[in-house]
Amino acid sequence: MAETKPVAVVVGATGGIGRAVAVALSDEGYTVWLAGRDEAALKSLAAELPDSAPWTVDFEDDVAEVPLDVPKVDVLVHCAGVFASGTVDEMPEDQWRQVFTVNLFGVVGLTRELLPRLRAARGKVILVNSTVVRTSAAGRGAYAASKEALRVFGEALHQEEIDHGVQVTTIYPGRVATDMQRTVRRGEGGPFEPARYLTPETVAAAVLVVLSTPADGHLTEFVLKPAW
Repeated sequence: MAETKPVAVVVGATGGIGRAVAVALSDEGYTVWLAGRDEAALKSLAAELPDSAPWTVDFEDDVAEVPLDVPKVDVLVHCAGVFASGTVDEMPEDQWRQVFTVNLFGVVGLTRELLPRLRAARGKVILVNSTVVRTSAAGRGAYAASKEALRVFGEALHQEEIDHGVQVTTIYPGRVATDMQRTVRRGEGGPFEPARYLTPETVAAAVLVVLSTPADGHLTEFVLKPAW
């Protein structure tokens, strides 16, 4: 893959938002490393995108080692996530642990692995979070708590890495028309209404807005809600 092009790592690249982000970054001329746990789906997407490569990562296992041919990382976008519904007294502890493993601990681990390469590029970390941190968490405590922890992680990383030239941005989308949202609506007992939600491509456009911010500015937070 060409070394002169900027390098992006998209985590959760085969999900609705992750795929849209990967396509958008490829269209913008990035070399894109497609990170996720579905190896077949990653290879299929890599075959569609020029100058891209799959990187199999499963947050429920140990974080995979960084491929040797990733010398620097200009952009790291975390899109992976899992949702679970249930009240505090209903949800078993192992399900809480699974949600936190994917939504927080995996993010922390992979970011730590890539920090030297991000520092070398004076790169950007973009965390796709959720507006759930700003709304009622009843019935979805594990998910909301993991996303609030992700918010705190992002703020800590921002403060710690700013002197290394690494910028951190958290994007908070509202409802997005993805398979995860189908699961959410099923748990809420309501219909899945994609026309009333953001598209994954709109979230990807927000990522591009962050990346297009002039060098004298740092967009630290971005709240994006459906227009309806």
